[in-house]
Amino acid sequence: MWNVWVVVMLFLIYCLLCLVPQGALAFNIDPVAWKYVSQPAAGFGYKVVQNNPSSLLISAPLDQYKQNRRGQVYRCLVRDSSCIPLSIQEPSHGINMSLGLSMTKDPESLNTMVCGPTIPRECKSITTYNGMCFEIDQSLHVKQPVPSSLEECPGQTDIAFLLDGSGSVNRVDFEKMKGFVKDLIREFLERDTKFAVAQYSGYCTIHFDLNTFNVMIRDYQVNSIAQQGGGTYTAASMRKVVQEVFSPSRGSRPKAKRIMIVITDGQSNDSEMLKNAASEAEAKNIIRFAIGVGRAFSSTSARNELETIASSPPRNHMFQVGSFQALDQIKDTLQNSIFPIEGSQTTGESIKMEMAQEGFSAAYIPRRGFQMGAVGAFQWRGAYQEYTGSTLYPTPQQSKNMEPDSYMGYSMAVATTHTRQFTILGAPRFKHTGRVVVLPSRNTDKPIEFSGQIGAYFGAEVCAMDVNKDSYSDLVLISAPMFTDSDREGRVYVCTINDRSGVACQLNAEMTLMGDAGQIGRFGTSLAPLPDLNMDGFNDLAVGAPLENDGQGSVYIFHGTSSGISKIKSQKISASDVQSGLKYFGLSISQTSLDMSLDSLPDLAVGSKGAVLLLRSRPIVTLMARVSFNPPKIPTNQVDCSTPLRNIAKVCFTMTRQTTDTKDLQAKINYTLTLDVTRQAPNYRAYISPKIREKTNTITLRLQEQCFSHNFFIEACPEDSLNELSNELDFTFEGLPTTSPGGLSSSLSPQSSTATYHPLGFEINCGADNNCIDNLKVDFNFTGSSEVRVGIDEVINVTVSVESREENSYNSHVILKYPAGLSFRKFTILQGRVECNSSDSVGNVMWGQSDCTIDKPIFKSDSKALLVISYGIDRNTQFGQMMTFTANASSGNAHSPKSELSKVKEIGVKYSIFVVIKRNEDSTSYVNFTAGKNDLQKHVKQSFEVENYERGFNLTVIIKVPMKLGDKDIWADPNGIQIQGCQRHKNEEPTATEFVDQLQKNHAVDCSVANCGVFMCKSFIRNLDRNSYNITGNLSSQWIEQIETQVEVYPEVNFTKGVIGGVVGGLLLLALITAGLYKAGFFKSQLKQMMQNTSEDGPGVDGEAASPE
Repeated sequence: MWNVWVVVMLFLIYCLLCLVPQGALAFNIDPVAWKYVSQPAAGFGYKVVQNNPSSLLISAPLDQYKQNRRGQVYRCLVRDSSCIPLSIQEPSHGINMSLGLSMTKDPESLNTMVCGPTIPRECKSITTYNGMCFEIDQSLHVKQPVPSSLEECPGQTDIAFLLDGSGSVNRVDFEKMKGFVKDLIREFLERDTKFAVAQYSGYCTIHFDLNTFNVMIRDYQVNSIAQQGGGTYTAASMRKVVQEVFSPSRGSRPKAKRIMIVITDGQSNDSEMLKNAASEAEAKNIIRFAIGVGRAFSSTSARNELETIASSPPRNHMFQVGSFQALDQIKDTLQNSIFPIEGSQTTGESIKMEMAQEGFSAAYIPRRGFQMGAVGAFQWRGAYQEYTGSTLYPTPQQSKNMEPDSYMGYSMAVATTHTRQFTILGAPRFKHTGRVVVLPSRNTDKPIEFSGQIGAYFGAEVCAMDVNKDSYSDLVLISAPMFTDSDREGRVYVCTINDRSGVACQLNAEMTLMGDAGQIGRFGTSLAPLPDLNMDGFNDLAVGAPLENDGQGSVYIFHGTSSGISKIKSQKISASDVQSGLKYFGLSISQTSLDMSLDSLPDLAVGSKGAVLLLRSRPIVTLMARVSFNPPKIPTNQVDCSTPLRNIAKVCFTMTRQTTDTKDLQAKINYTLTLDVTRQAPNYRAYISPKIREKTNTITLRLQEQCFSHNFFIEACPEDSLNELSNELDFTFEGLPTTSPGGLSSSLSPQSSTATYHPLGFEINCGADNNCIDNLKVDFNFTGSSEVRVGIDEVINVTVSVESREENSYNSHVILKYPAGLSFRKFTILQGRVECNSSDSVGNVMWGQSDCTIDKPIFKSDSKALLVISYGIDRNTQFGQMMTFTANASSGNAHSPKSELSKVKEIGVKYSIFVVIKRNEDSTSYVNFTAGKNDLQKHVKQSFEVENYERGFNLTVIIKVPMKLGDKDIWADPNGIQIQGCQRHKNEEPTATEFVDQLQKNHAVDCSVANCGVFMCKSFIRNLDRNSYNITGNLSSQWIEQIETQVEVYPEVNFTKGVIGGVVGGLLLLALITAGLYKAGFFKSQLKQMMQNTSEDGPGVDGEAASPE
């Protein structure tokens, strides 16, 4: 199993995939291989160190160069790219160590540490994996390995079984218990383990001890044990086993791990002694496993006994099964608890350094020593060891709360601040996502948690970086090369570090470096700080992405900044641009960059599969562009406006070296001069030739100033002779190779702008002192209006005048501020050249503003501008009683003390109203009185409504009600007449003295003839509100008049004559009718005749009826 893990770990070196290719952006690094070093050795190029300016150290950790010997380190000379393996005297136990799997260089001593972390050791029960490192000085002398020897094989184990032989266990179950013991002994035999078996009931019998155990007859020894029967004295039996079995005389070995396995089916008879027995076992470091069989342990007291017997924590040392038949179900769990393996979650005597793989990573500690990562320590939780001074076997340092299989120490870096030192350790398999632990010198760790993607391998690489070149760490970079986005793979997280708070990380996109989209490249597989390549004062960073472009690989360059590091790459170096046929370019990058090409510039060493390439950094230059004009100002006093003005533009370039190289540098410059660039064609004021305002030229530039002159023309008498001509000079830069063999081409510093602007201004005529002082006067009026009638007037016109009374005024403006509620409609020019822009008030919280330019660009002396600005009036706005306007004049000049630059004026405001007064339908239309009767009363109701269709206002309604005509009251109760919401004032006397004559002319009783009650009704009426007023009372009949209610007067009818006439007429009519009926025989009786006829004929005899007379 351990071999499989190591093979998988090594396979990660080359298990690489990729997608779409990208080209290089040549800037700081020349993307052509200056030197190419290759070897057929397996894994060559996995790590590279620039040993000195003339040689490289390159590892090939998979090179099986001898039987049982794997991994070599090559010294490769730069001058001829030749390589020879270093002679490193590995100790005899240094088998297949994969030497060179990690390499690091001390920046102080310049020594190099080379490590091989995969040394196997065959022990009796397990194959361990450890590692060692070798330090190589500048003279290639190899020091003794560290550590000098491997970890010892896992220790011996002594196991004693204590079986319950009491009467509560039946014979069949006792035999099953013995079978369980035989199976465990068989499983543990190969682990250098000795056994003893004791039985307890009322007493304890040791059937065989650690001395008398015989592996050849082990089954016989167990089978021969007969059940004793009797009570259950567990505590006494445990004490006997502790005292007698685990003793040298009975074969207990001093360095062996001691295990006691107690099997019981119920509570003991001496439970009060169990704690003492457990304490005695604890004192001898005996690990105790308690196995409870049967239903007895469903009770709390029985479970408590099991917990007392078992070692702490009980949950890992106590087992319960339902029957002896079920003992086989816990066999594997018990075995793993005693001898844990990878992935086990138990906490028995775990492996510590047996699988440590020391040297999987390494880092130097400034002025103290070095550290080695041990990824497999403590069940692959990981650890590291610090070697300082004469320390030969340092105590492994762990991290709190690190889980098994986290691989802490997979990567390592040391960061130094002004007062503190930090060890940065990557644990990329922590919770399957990754974690980074920061361990300061005071040995308290601070984890950097990563809650992102499963399988991201966060912490696969860590790097401490000094950005500002003060020799102290400013950043910690953490890679997650397997983090997968939708369109790319790999991320590098940027963390800050300082004395006070240590390492601080914000794992978000703002602090993350990423490769190009469309690339599955394992971006972040390698990280390397670089010197200041672009000479901006900050060190830079290289990031390897070896899987890009179908496994060809790429290296990204990022520039340091004052705030950390730029998220935008400055350059991407693709393997296909460097040399064809490369695989996994960027797998490794040298942590230091020396000048190996002897051109005073740092060089970059990049590892790939089977090869290392040296890339040279380019010289950096700055380029300053300058443009001057002759004449330097455009004249404005010209009289002839038909001839354009001539001018000469002198374009100069100065190239300056930024880097420390001494080569003769040159560059190709292609520049374009564009005149009056801010104006759109065809409105530009300057040109090279008609309709052409651009001049293009190509030059070869060296390290001295070079100048070129170009003639151009300026439009005669331009309308805009105030605003300067903005002329743009833009250029492209192409570094040319130096004359030396393999000469480098220079790069332009990003601090140099490739587009510059060069203004050419107009002359300003401001007198002999050349100091422009104008005398402006601004005034305005309301164009004849004396007031604003809101709701009636649609616009208000403001007439504005501006005068220039002394020297010319440049860029003159007048700003008219107007109240909210007005909206700009138009402006009308009466005199001068004026342009206006207006901004109305927004939300009625600010003033509106009209900004008008006056005779732009020059408002000449003794000139006047006159304009009318029209504003719409919002009928719904409440302006108050006055509107205020402010006019302010300004210019680009200084102003004379006589200037009148501001005016403030007000105009009164009146508001229209739209009110309807109507009489309601339920008002009394008319009443009538009987003539001649003066004591009658009729109820009268008059109802009025006042409705507002405009803005709200204070409403006063005056209602006058006639109360008295002459000396007669019109109402039955004059004092009872009241109107709700109104106050009654003093009655008003009529204006006419003779009301009779007035009534004959005008048939209406009003306040001109009658004494009237006056009612005053005051209220605030809002828009669309209505107020109702009701007048009710009993109208008296003491007078006859009509007031909007019609009053009709009728004479009283006398019905006596009519009644008598009707009665007499009726009697006469009745007599006539009676006479007619009598004459017709209506009053003769036919009954008598019928009776006579009946008596003459007799019964049953037919006879003729008599005819009537």
